[in-house]
Amino acid sequence: MAKDQLSETMMKYLGDAEALAAQQGVRLTTLRKMILALLLEANAPVKAYELIEKMREQGHSITPTTTYRILDFLLSEKLIHKIHTLNAYISCTVDHQHEHNSLMVICSQCQKAEEIDDETLTDTICDKLGDMGMSLQDHCIEIQGICKDCKD
Repeated sequence: MAKDQLSETMMKYLGDAEALAAQQGVRLTTLRKMILALLLEANAPVKAYELIEKMREQGHSITPTTTYRILDFLLSEKLIHKIHTLNAYISCTVDHQHEHNSLMVICSQCQKAEEIDDETLTDTICDKLGDMGMSLQDHCIEIQGICKDCKD
């Protein structure tokens, strides 16, 4: 993906992600950046094999193993989220410096997903889980609903 094809906002996001990775002592390689850019462009949940297909459409050959390694890296760096109910990935849309217990609201009809950055709400949920002797497994709470577009 050429830089001139990326919006100014996306370039800023990728630059911030690169700086954050550098602070952690890791690199945001070209392939990692390309996958992250595809997730940013989609602005919706994307399955791994859809990413592979998009990469091929852009003339890049990438194996499923490499794709999953990249996704695991981006997850570990808290740049993306995995939506387990859809088996898909979405870029993180909030400040990367937050504690990163995220609340993801997913439309059960169109699969549109939106991240809500509400530390009080996620802390309350995590506290309740703690009271039950449980802990949040991957720092992402998923809630199914129906979006206003599908409701109409």
